[in-house]
Amino acid sequence: MRTSDQIAEMLSAYRVSHFFFVPVILPETVKRMSERGILPVMTHGEKAAAYMADGYARISRNVGVCGAQAIGSTNLAAGLRDAYMARTPIVALSGEPDARTSYRNLYQDVDDHGAFEGVTKWNAHVPGPSRFPDLLRQAFRAASSGVPRPVHLGLVGRTGNPGDTPAEGVTRAEPRYGTSPSDRPMAASSSVAAAVELLARARRPVIVAGNGVARSGAARELVALAEQLTIPVVMTLNGLATIASDHPLYGGVVGEYGADSANAILLGADVVLVAGSSLGSMTTRNWSLIPTAAQIIQVDIDGAEIGRNFECAVPMVGDVGAVIGQLAAAASRPAPAEWAAEIADIRAGWRAAVRESETSDAMPIRPERLFSMIGEEMAADGIMVGDTGHTAAWTARHIRLSGRQSAVRAAGSLGWGLPASLGVKCACPDREVICVTGDAGFFYHISELETARRYGLKVIVVVNNNTSMNQEAFFWDEGSADQQKNWQFHDADLAEIARGFGCHGARVDDPADFVTALDKARASGLPAVIDVRTDIAVAAPQSFGPAL
Repeated sequence: MRTSDQIAEMLSAYRVSHFFFVPVILPETVKRMSERGILPVMTHGEKAAAYMADGYARISRNVGVCGAQAIGSTNLAAGLRDAYMARTPIVALSGEPDARTSYRNLYQDVDDHGAFEGVTKWNAHVPGPSRFPDLLRQAFRAASSGVPRPVHLGLVGRTGNPGDTPAEGVTRAEPRYGTSPSDRPMAASSSVAAAVELLARARRPVIVAGNGVARSGAARELVALAEQLTIPVVMTLNGLATIASDHPLYGGVVGEYGADSANAILLGADVVLVAGSSLGSMTTRNWSLIPTAAQIIQVDIDGAEIGRNFECAVPMVGDVGAVIGQLAAAASRPAPAEWAAEIADIRAGWRAAVRESETSDAMPIRPERLFSMIGEEMAADGIMVGDTGHTAAWTARHIRLSGRQSAVRAAGSLGWGLPASLGVKCACPDREVICVTGDAGFFYHISELETARRYGLKVIVVVNNNTSMNQEAFFWDEGSADQQKNWQFHDADLAEIARGFGCHGARVDDPADFVTALDKARASGLPAVIDVRTDIAVAAPQSFGPAL
């Protein structure tokens, strides 16, 4: 066995199905991967490769794998930032300087191993082929166990494969670590008893469903618990698909980008069960949405996160899915009926408040109308992949999903959406994938349309195109032609650009034409871009909550 066969054999055993990369990294190994059914996906940028691995891992809950040669290492590290924030398991491989040529001004030679320190859980050197097997095993263990996050292995040589030498070490994989969570620890029984008692006394309990619910694959179990105890569920943006929008216990998305109704529900709580959320600034609207008198039950696999931002009455350290199961087995007393009736009134008031904007026939199109239509028209088992910025705000307020639909979104990196959606499509080739982004986000990695076309990744990209970054307009002097260039764009024909890449392209100016455009994109058999022209003057309003 050669080293290339050894690496490919191990990756296959970890159930890796795609390798997202910019050449040249491990060229002989890439060939051996192909022979074993692992699809190498060559991208147009290292950051995009990392984003694809991120999207793939988030929807599949398998470890994503990406790579780049030495000169692209810093770019690859930059792409891991979002995955680190989102707790996504990724194994990143890159070439790095060889000691034999250090300090000799080798072309393109920079020691950028340190660039990975802040965006990985573990960052290691592989000094030679004899250490690759055991360090690869450790990489998968670190990526998928405990708090999942990216890891990095630096491989000696520009391409990480200075010679396809005879294999050394033990060619053994540990498949359990190819999926996250690899382990499902339970909370202490004393914590379960305390949580059940607190929930039984609650008059206005609320569940906050965070990213940990999605990472654990525990949405169904959480909804069953909510039904058992008649507790409303509000979600972080990363927990968007936890509960169907037509469910009577649906409370909406909370936070800085949240729906007013969801924020109001959380502000009314006396007991808050936090499932897999760190209660950061975006979720809590700069830490203003948790009532001072509310008692918190916080579930997280990372004990260091519990109590970080708010005093916690009952800490529950464990896998979210496992802990929800413990609570369901022990709890039985439902919340008062009056609270459920109040939730219904809050929801109805919110729906009435946004109905006019969500049904507006105005042109340019109201973004509220666009995002409402995306939720309504997406396939019954479709997956929405969203960017950050205004896209996140309109998503939180106006996209409502059904029980079989899924959603993943950027943890904070603008431009993540398009490449991540390709990774999602690789993981779920038989499901409709709709990337929702703004024109600013779309421009970041527009070249990956060619990647989509080359590999037949038939994603549909819906661009909220207001020819600007109007979320940033307040930074610049109104009426200044020079400063206008800092937030407004030249009006590019995005549909024509898409067609130039061999993809399907369409422009929508009238909201009445959106559904037809979406149907034509589906029927095209190609990756598609729908350029939807929206009103530059409409910005997401400040979310509801206490004065900051």
